[in-house]
Amino acid sequence: MKDLNADSEIAISVVRNCLVATIPGEIHDDMLMRIRTDILEKVQATKVRGLILDFSTVRALDTFAFNSFTDTAKMASLLGVSIVFAGLQPGVVSALVDLGVQIADVGTALTIEDAFEQLQDTSSIQDEPEDDVDADNETIEDDEWESDIGEE
Repeated sequence: MKDLNADSEIAISVVRNCLVATIPGEIHDDMLMRIRTDILEKVQATKVRGLILDFSTVRALDTFAFNSFTDTAKMASLLGVSIVFAGLQPGVVSALVDLGVQIADVGTALTIEDAFEQLQDTSSIQDEPEDDVDADNETIEDDEWESDIGEE
């Protein structure tokens, strides 16, 4: 796990090729742009394939702040990152639904571990196969290759 919190408004770490950003319990409108900038810069700098926004400490979230986070998620998606919002509290979820926010473009999970599982299910953060591994487990030795060419 790599800690990336230098001069940041939020706690950010890299775990399992994902950026995990813990959103502070109290969010002010003037913090939102700095949080967005921090997340997007870290996504670009670390070349991660997944982003988890951890809302587990957030007890209140208005539509402006939520929409700011969904916009940040869309921006990160344009950088090639899969996003999951994790840890939304029942009271926050209830208030957001009552306020009529749109959540269609956002993946959600109860816990950070559930978020990792969701991201692992997407092909974007699964480990890439190594170039020298043959998918069908067949190999051709150099001398066999040369003999096949010579027979033609």
